Amino acid sequence: MAEIEGLVRALRLHETTLLDIQAGIEGLVRALREGDDAAKELAARRLVNLTFSFDAARVAIAEAGGIAALVQLLRDGSAEAKKEVAWALGNLAQENDERKVLIVEAGGIPPLVDLLRDGVGDAKRKGAWALHNLACDNAANRLLIAEAGGIEPLVELLRNSNAFRRLPERALRSLTSNNAANAVAIAVTLGIEALVQLARRGRVIVKRRCFVDNAALPAKRKAALVVSELLRACVPVEARSQVRDLIRSVIGPYL
Repeated sequence: MAEIEGLVRALRLHETTLLDIQAGIEGLVRALREGDDAAKELAARRLVNLTFSFDAARVAIAEAGGIAALVQLLRDGSAEAKKEVAWALGNLAQENDERKVLIVEAGGIPPLVDLLRDGVGDAKRKGAWALHNLACDNAANRLLIAEAGGIEPLVELLRNSNAFRRLPERALRSLTSNNAANAVAIAVTLGIEALVQLARRGRVIVKRRCFVDNAALPAKRKAALVVSELLRACVPVEARSQVRDLIRSVIGPYL
């Protein structure tokens, strides 16, 4: 613990050189791997602070193997440590394709989704922040997050969040960017009315909370087809010929 605090003090000095920064970060990463629970938690918190400071620190964390160590702590660390790790990973992923790849390669998406499901309070918000940055401008990660089951807990977080709705909302918007399947999956999670909204306007707003915004024509078309199939499934086979024209007249404008 004392060693970590000393490293942090050294990193805060104005005359600190790049080599000092690298050495200090290497010590913090080592604490993530080898320290006890308290030391790991403190090291994660200090790394969060460094990810807010300047890009050289974020580069040094990645080069020191910090991303893999953070992801491992996200899997098996304490609840408090996981919260700090999610914040750090979100900052590391922000507007940096290389670090997004490192986080994904280290297996970071599934435990972030688990944090959304099982975390408490602020931990969920920080998990949403990390997933938003991983999904932003990265089509592959949007698919991986959806495949890991990330949509449903994000929807639940936005639905039930009062003070921190902005982050899950941004995460959902990132997931739907140029991804019709994710937009429809969000609407399906919310129900038939959300699907109809998506088909009509390319938006899904429930109780003044925006779940999907500005979805493109492919998403509208998919949503309309889902609504059409739902209607079809509700109509007995013997009656379908009688209502086919009605269904087409309702759904047609959205196809």
